[in-house]
Amino acid sequence: MAKKFSLSDFLHYTNRRTYTDTRGSIAYLDGAPLRRPFSMPTAQRFFALIIVVVAIIIGGIFVNSTVLSSLREAAQAEAAIETNLSRQASIETLPDLTKLITENDKGIKETFDDAGYTYYDASSTSDSGDLILYKLPSDMTLDEAASLYAQGVSNLSAPQATKLLVGSWQFVSEHSGSTSMVVRYADFSTGDPQVAVQNAMQKTGFDPESISDSGKDESGNTYNLGTVDVDKTPYTWKISAIPLDEMYSISNMPEEACYVGIRFTK
Repeated sequence: MAKKFSLSDFLHYTNRRTYTDTRGSIAYLDGAPLRRPFSMPTAQRFFALIIVVVAIIIGGIFVNSTVLSSLREAAQAEAAIETNLSRQASIETLPDLTKLITENDKGIKETFDDAGYTYYDASSTSDSGDLILYKLPSDMTLDEAASLYAQGVSNLSAPQATKLLVGSWQFVSEHSGSTSMVVRYADFSTGDPQVAVQNAMQKTGFDPESISDSGKDESGNTYNLGTVDVDKTPYTWKISAIPLDEMYSISNMPEEACYVGIRFTK
């Protein structure tokens, strides 16, 4: 039979292991463990140091790949936008519609060629047979422009969109119904559509005295409308503008940008 472990045995064992000094009926605890140095053994300290170093490295990699990477990308994007905005503005190379209105499609292309424009011909996308030309920024190739246009302007990043829009414009010669020509472009110099309209009027040379109507149309465009004679034939012109962010939904685009349209109709 197994020997029972009595309470007296337990007390004897406990006193023997824990108490080292007995004076009369009082037993004192062994204080040796408290006098030992509170230092980690060298091997354990080295192992702990390795753990700390690894944790720091992993944390650094995480911060670099998330927070710092995002900050770098934002800074690079902002720098790219600023570089794009410093290029020649679209308004500086606008065609003279009063001279093109009497030209056929072949003559218009020849005029653009003589002016040294690099343009992308998108006429094949029109079911009505309209002539659609995209004049490109001077530092952009046809392949690069075609790739960006294929994505859709609203799907571009702000650096891509500003690179495409600054220095470019769309020209359309409409053949259905009355003779009509339209030029559309982005104006990054002002956030006021009315000022953008005035800038376009100054560039095209339309006389402010010829304005017959102005205000906002049903689409929210700020506009001026008037008439002008070309070779004794009366033509109607309309210049309208709207904030660019109402035309294209692109994050981080310059807030002062407007989208401008110039229509010239017989």
